[in-house]
Amino acid sequence: MGRREDIVELLLDSGFQRVGELSRRFDVDSSTIRRDLEKLEADGLVQRSRGGASAVRGGDDVPVRGTDDSHRAEKDAIGAAMAERILEGQTILLDGGTTTLAVARHLRHTRLTVVTHDLCIGLEVARKPRINLVFIGGELLPTGYAMWGPTSIQQLEHMRVNVAVFGAGTVMDDGIYASSSYEIELKRKMLSIASEAFFVADSSKFGREALFRVFDFDRFTAGITDATLDPMRAAQFPIPLIRAGLRGQAD
Repeated sequence: MGRREDIVELLLDSGFQRVGELSRRFDVDSSTIRRDLEKLEADGLVQRSRGGASAVRGGDDVPVRGTDDSHRAEKDAIGAAMAERILEGQTILLDGGTTTLAVARHLRHTRLTVVTHDLCIGLEVARKPRINLVFIGGELLPTGYAMWGPTSIQQLEHMRVNVAVFGAGTVMDDGIYASSSYEIELKRKMLSIASEAFFVADSSKFGREALFRVFDFDRFTAGITDATLDPMRAAQFPIPLIRAGLRGQAD
C-alpha cells in the first residue's frame, strides 16, 4: 500500500489529523504531506481544513475507502471467522469500523441481538430482519460514522452483552492503540459491559505507531487477523491470535 492510501486509512480510522502529525507519522516533510493531501482532496477522498485533513464520507451506507482494495479480502475473511464464533441467542456489541462491519455482513444468525454505535453497521444489521438491533445514540464523530459522547456512555451503563468485538487502529506488543483520544472512554465502557471480548484487525495494523493506548490484552479472549501476519510474531502475543485464511488458503 502506498503512503497516500495509508493516509486515507489513518484518517478513516482516527479522524482529523494535522499536517505535522502526518509528517511525523510517515517520516516525510510537511510539504510532501501537503502535496499528498492536495492530490487526495482532488480525488474526493479527503477534506483539508484547519492545518490538517479528515476523510470524506461517501454517499452510500459504507465508508469511502479510496482506491485501495488491498485489505478488503483480508477483512472479509476476518469478518467471517469472527461471525463463526458468535452463538445463536447471544447479545453482541460491535465497535465501529470497516473490519467490524465485515463481521456484521457475515452474521447469518436467526436469534441474535446486535448493539452498535456505528451507523454503517446499524444499517447493515437493519437489513437482517431476524436480528434485533439496539443502536447507541449520541453525537456523530467529526469524521467517520460512529456516535460518541456522554449520551452514549449513559446508554451503555444500562446494558450487558455476551460478546464485544472491537476494531483496532494499531496493535502493538502491549495493547491496542489509537491515534485519537475521541472514543477511548466510550470503548472502555463497552469493554466493561461485556462478558467476553475479541478484537479484529488486518495484518497491516500490527506494529504501527500510535499515541493513545486504549486497551491492554488481559480482558480479551483472542484477536482475529489475516493469515499474512507472521505466525512467529502471532505466537508472541499474550492472547491467542487467530489467523483467518483467504479463500483457497489454510487458516
